[in-house]
Amino acid sequence: MSRAGGRHKAIHGVLAALGVLVLGLILFAPPLPQTDASYTDPEFAGGTGVSAVRLVPPQITAVTTCRSALLGGNIMVVTWKWSAQTAPYSGFTAAANTEWQIAGTAWQAVPTTGPDANGVYTTTFTSSLLSGLLGGLLGESFSSNVRTKAWTGWASPTVSTLSYTKPILNSPTCGFANGS
Repeated sequence: MSRAGGRHKAIHGVLAALGVLVLGLILFAPPLPQTDASYTDPEFAGGTGVSAVRLVPPQITAVTTCRSALLGGNIMVVTWKWSAQTAPYSGFTAAANTEWQIAGTAWQAVPTTGPDANGVYTTTFTSSLLSGLLGGLLGESFSSNVRTKAWTGWASPTVSTLSYTKPILNSPTCGFANGS
């Protein structure tokens, strides 16, 4: 055998042995552990930022009518507005975004008109709306809460409150306290 032929056989033998060794390492090597990937190049985002909204209840500005239920008709007429005329309040309507709770009843809509040029709404409590709550000659009182509602399931965490008090055989008094 020539020297060149022997060298080729030796090289082929070494390569075959290395191939078997590499194949054995691949087949019998333990699995590699999982790692979290991370990148070190900077990422930038632009925008105007995130803003949060805390809903506030309507702010009552006046009770323009406060009458005895014996007279029928409008018992209380209340004016109110939202504390800001900016978003989201600028897009609100009284029918869709206010709820009233009268003497602990379920939250409901109460007939409301407006807004006027100053953003003021007018809500009217009638004898038919309050029937069953007012007893006529006897003394009576109740309170009503109003809150802002928006989107699905969102409501102001506080309420503004109206009060109606009529002592026996005297004229009623009405008052309010605004929540924040």
